[in-house]
Amino acid sequence: VQLDRWIRPDVLAVCAQECQSAASVQIGESIHKVLQETDSQYTDFAVLLYDTDGAVTAVETKTTQINCMQAQLLTQINQDLQAARAETFPVSLGTATGIWLFAGKGPTLSMKMLPIGTAKVQLISQLESVGINHTIRAEVTITLQAAAPFYRTTTTAQFSYLLTETILVGKVPESYVVFGT
Repeated sequence: VQLDRWIRPDVLAVCAQECQSAASVQIGESIHKVLQETDSQYTDFAVLLYDTDGAVTAVETKTTQINCMQAQLLTQINQDLQAARAETFPVSLGTATGIWLFAGKGPTLSMKMLPIGTAKVQLISQLESVGINHTIRAEVTITLQAAAPFYRTTTTAQFSYLLTETILVGKVPESYVVFGT
């Protein structure tokens, strides 16, 4: 009982960290897969509008394409995370003790990553005043449960992936307006 009380916090922390790491890799692969299949470029998500002198006057986002990409990413990420439920990850008991001298040593605990619910994907269009920089990012939030024998912990992980970025060069407008997030 004393041993359990001593190592439980470290086992749970290691399980949560390993789970977040595995989820990060899985989500990155899912996003990469969708981007390769769609071969998306900046012009698929936004159009630059110019005045008669050729100066950029506005950035117009294509909401239909953004919503379609968001749905594709959401579907792919959730499918891949559900498929990963069968995978197990070894965590050495030495690592779980939290003592750096024992890291990677001793018998291993078999751990599973269990997605709880579904991943949430939000595409964010952001306009920054640094020379005027327009980015579109995918923000992915997921709640995961790490399960090892006798131990279970829940963690939330948030990941951000840059999908497109455009820096507007030339004459910078004196003002601009950004709506929403």
